[in-house]
Amino acid sequence: MIAILDWQHVGKPGRDDKGAAYDVDDDGDVDYEVELTDKYIQSAKNYLECKGHTVHIFSEGWYSARHYRANEIAKGADGPVCYTAAHMNAGRGNYGSTFYDIRSAGGKRLAKTVGSTLGKACPELRRIVVKGASVSTWSRVFGTIRGIFSGPANISGMCFEPAFMDTPEHKQLLTDEGLERIGEALAIGMLNWASGGKIS
Repeated sequence: MIAILDWQHVGKPGRDDKGAAYDVDDDGDVDYEVELTDKYIQSAKNYLECKGHTVHIFSEGWYSARHYRANEIAKGADGPVCYTAAHMNAGRGNYGSTFYDIRSAGGKRLAKTVGSTLGKACPELRRIVVKGASVSTWSRVFGTIRGIFSGPANISGMCFEPAFMDTPEHKQLLTDEGLERIGEALAIGMLNWASGGKIS
C-alpha cells in the first residue's frame, strides 16, 4: 500500500493557515491544529514504514494541486493508494469523525474502516461519526478530498478529524501518547482497508 498523508492547512500559497486554535494543555499558550495533526501524521508514518509500506506526506500547495499529485502517484502504483486529509476538530463535540466523497464507494469503505479502528483505540471518544460529503452537504470537508475521486480506481480518500481540541473529555487524546494512539489507529485502519482483512 502507498499512504498519502496530507498535512492540511499548512503550505497554502501566501497564507499562514494553522487551522483551529485552543490552549489544549492549559499552559496559557495557544496550540494550533497543525501542531497536533503533525504528531499523529508522524506516528502513522512510522507505523506504516515499519510494516514496509511507502508513505508520502504532503505539506505544500492548494488542495486541488495536492489531489492531482496524489492521483499521479496512484497512476504509477501497482497496489492500493490511501489518501488522508489530516485535520483536528473544534466546537466541543464528543466524537471522532471520518468523511468521504459521497460518490466514492472506496472512500466510504475507507472512512468506515478507519473509524472503526479509531473507536477501538480511543475509548475517550463517545462515538464515531462517518459521513458522506458533497458540494451541498459538508461542503467544506468535501473541498479537502474532492479531487481524489477523479483519480484511478486504486486510490480512495477521506478526511480525518479524530478528536476535538476544545472538548475536556478529549484532553488525553491531545497528549503525545494520545496522538500516537490516533496515528497508529489511522495506520491500522488504512492497512485494513487496503488488505480487506483484519490487522491488529
